[in-house]
Amino acid sequence: LIRQIFLGTSFRATMSCCGECLSGIFGKSHALRPDSSPQKSPLVSNYDEAMKLQRPKLGSWEATPASFDWASPIPRRRPSALTENGGGPVDFDMVIDVDKPKAGQNKEPRLQTIDTDIPSNCVGQTERRRSRFEAEMLLASPGRLPPPLTADQREEAIRTLLPTATFQMLAKVPKNLLTATNESAKQLRRQMMKGATVVFVTAGLPGKKFTFEIAAALGVKPVILEHPDSWSRSLVDEGLAAKFIPVDMTQDSEVIFKEALKHIKELGEDGVTGPADGIATFVELSVLLAARLAEALGLPGL
Repeated sequence: LIRQIFLGTSFRATMSCCGECLSGIFGKSHALRPDSSPQKSPLVSNYDEAMKLQRPKLGSWEATPASFDWASPIPRRRPSALTENGGGPVDFDMVIDVDKPKAGQNKEPRLQTIDTDIPSNCVGQTERRRSRFEAEMLLASPGRLPPPLTADQREEAIRTLLPTATFQMLAKVPKNLLTATNESAKQLRRQMMKGATVVFVTAGLPGKKFTFEIAAALGVKPVILEHPDSWSRSLVDEGLAAKFIPVDMTQDSEVIFKEALKHIKELGEDGVTGPADGIATFVELSVLLAARLAEALGLPGL
């Protein structure tokens, strides 16, 4: 192939002789696109300069708890909860039921109900409509969520979105300053994180409150996307969350995805927070939803 190129063999003949193995590079299937990436800014040269970088579109919200004197819960083994009579596995049941209308009622039966460890979700204790999303994620994951983007779709999404504020700051800092293991590097990483708007997809149990306390203490602006009656709604009043976005989580996953995507794209318009810098979740049932949102928005996800 190299000999044919340097001897002046026609390009078409060259492509033919190698079975068009280079068609992916030189072919017309992928037209060249203009570089829409931001122009590189001069890099800072030391930690002092890096610590002075200002986050664009910061937003006005700041955490306002009485204090940050909290302690992260320490996992402890509970023999009574993990074993029976001091040894052996514990049997447990997941109850799936269908509520039937009472005699004389014309009401349609509610959705299939799944008995989870959240008190308000226990069968028979509430009239709240059960969650299609929960049922889909437990029994038929990924449910009605959109399929993953193709490589071309993912590239198109990234090219059409403006770089996040966090990305713009990181682009000005040499990698070696960020990845070092000294105290200055740790403080710099925290400085880069401070002010970032992070969307938490569902909040989990009330025992997860310490996660939002830590996020607020680090200067992150938590935005919680949850069902309207979630316990986490009060975190806004407590000064631990910048915004609470109510989304009816009893709907199917496709509808929830579309509503969540719309709300996340609107972040930053009211000046309370900046546009979303990332998507996160620590609720297992919400992992796929968070992943699809991060992919569609071209944002880092966790």
